[in-house]
Amino acid sequence: MNKEIIAVAGTGTMGGGIAQMFAENGFKTRVWDVNPTFTAKGVENIRKRLSKSVEKGKIAATDAETVMSRIIPTDSLGAFADADLVIEAIIENENAKFKLYRQLEAVIRSTAIIGTNTSSLSVTGLSRQLGSPERFLGLHFFNPPTKLKLVEVITTSALKPEVLPTVNALLTRCGKQPVTVKDAPGFIVNRLLLPFINEAAKLVDAGVACPADIDTAMRLGTLHPAGPLQVADLIGLDICRDILEKLANALADPHYRPAKSIVDLVDAGKLGRKSGQGFYNYSS
Repeated sequence: MNKEIIAVAGTGTMGGGIAQMFAENGFKTRVWDVNPTFTAKGVENIRKRLSKSVEKGKIAATDAETVMSRIIPTDSLGAFADADLVIEAIIENENAKFKLYRQLEAVIRSTAIIGTNTSSLSVTGLSRQLGSPERFLGLHFFNPPTKLKLVEVITTSALKPEVLPTVNALLTRCGKQPVTVKDAPGFIVNRLLLPFINEAAKLVDAGVACPADIDTAMRLGTLHPAGPLQVADLIGLDICRDILEKLANALADPHYRPAKSIVDLVDAGKLGRKSGQGFYNYSS
């Protein structure tokens, strides 16, 4: 087993997936959430995903149990004291993150690296809340973290030079492809993907074509494996709206404001795959 210890704060879709990914690659992984009930649910979701993989014959039952044995839930951040890398994957709320960073810095080692999985907040802005911003960077994983290879590694001017190669080497050992990005609104993927999704939604608003035809056109015409509105439903329309609003504000550009169809679907509770309906109906 790898000697480094990973700690993940937040056990939702992304945090749980990140923890599972590290455990699958041989790392002892500690997990924590603000509520012990959330932690237990996150660990149970990891077990369910592994059980499905066993049922499909993708992994052996003994391998699934080995992965689970590497995941160590805790109700105290004090258990992160021996971690080499701590990844924050909680809600996209600055104040909640600031509070967590203060708690983390009080218990973790001075040599521990802290990464945030934020998809829309300024990594530089977040780093200014730490006593040691030189060990803080963005680690933007993509959903599901167990399958998608890409990780955007976001640097700041305060980052110590040795942190980036250390983190990139660790990610590479997990089969990931890290790309280095200077801190900027949307980084690379969201800066390009969300306007793409938004323009597709604006076509729906204008009645130019239905979602299925828009997605078919983009799949067959541009060699995309999935259409933009299918991707939006997978990401979550609430998340798409939030990122678009943050891009619009950060870039002072109203062009990024979310399309009416995205806003209306979110207001109706139709968030995509996770709610059973978005641009498409997944109830069946």
